[in-house]
Amino acid sequence: MESRIKDIIARVLNISVDAVTDDLASGSIPEWDSVGNLAILSTLEQELGIEFPLEDLFDLTDVRSILEEINKLHHD
Repeated sequence: MESRIKDIIARVLNISVDAVTDDLASGSIPEWDSVGNLAILSTLEQELGIEFPLEDLFDLTDVRSILEEINKLHHD
């Protein structure tokens, strides 16, 4: 699942999947700005059939937090 999520993030940002590390965050590269962040989250929701809680959206700004949130959603 983690590699699929990283593949989606790389595709949305149009960057190499090798660049998608757990520490990669919004603002750390030009491609990942606020619009890019929304695109990542909405694409993940569509492709994985999940829905991020609205109150968590502003906290999901790096790869690690996105992975943790998706793991949490899949175990609820």
